[in-house]
Amino acid sequence: MREVAYLFERFPSFGQTFCYREVAELERQGTKVHVYSIRRPLTEPKQDWDEQLVRRVHYLPEENALVREVDRSLREGRVSDAAREAVKKWGRQSDFLRLYQAVYVGLRLQQNGVRHLHAHFAGMAARTAFGSSSFLEFRTASPRMRTTFLRRVISSFHSRNCWPTRVIVTVSDYAADFLKNRFPAAAAKVHRIYNGVDLARFIRLTLGANPGDHLRWPD
Repeated sequence: MREVAYLFERFPSFGQTFCYREVAELERQGTKVHVYSIRRPLTEPKQDWDEQLVRRVHYLPEENALVREVDRSLREGRVSDAAREAVKKWGRQSDFLRLYQAVYVGLRLQQNGVRHLHAHFAGMAARTAFGSSSFLEFRTASPRMRTTFLRRVISSFHSRNCWPTRVIVTVSDYAADFLKNRFPAAAAKVHRIYNGVDLARFIRLTLGANPGDHLRWPD
């Protein structure tokens, strides 16, 4: 069975239902998906999520507990020399927690033998996934349209994180062309994949006298 890992800032989230559907579809096709979430969902409206899938989500500890556990792993020599050196060099600079989260996730991926980590959006989860490179042979990142043009992402994520990433996925030709032109050294890694939809959930109706007739969902 093929196994992959997904890292989200928050999962599942009503505002990013396509992320849940992507994970669920991979599992339907026979892929085992290890889902890691940096944050827990808060005040989310009730959804028809698969409870078994949601129960398997691995939520990262809060900052104090996370730092204690990672520091213990560092002292016990359970991480690579590269990761230990990165933590030492970075110290308590801005975003140090992303590096600690990377060590935490990376150790678990290593234990599970998972070599493929995917992060949606060019933000917090992608920065954490980038730090996990000490444990992984490859991983993918998906900068989406709404994050592609954020100043912080342009200056932080794209300038550093695109290069070791094996695949960069976006959902439109415009975004793909923007990334290729802005970062030509990574142009070959940029791929456009349109968002999909399950057409079986819809039925085709002939437009009748009532303009709303064609908008009905199947029974």
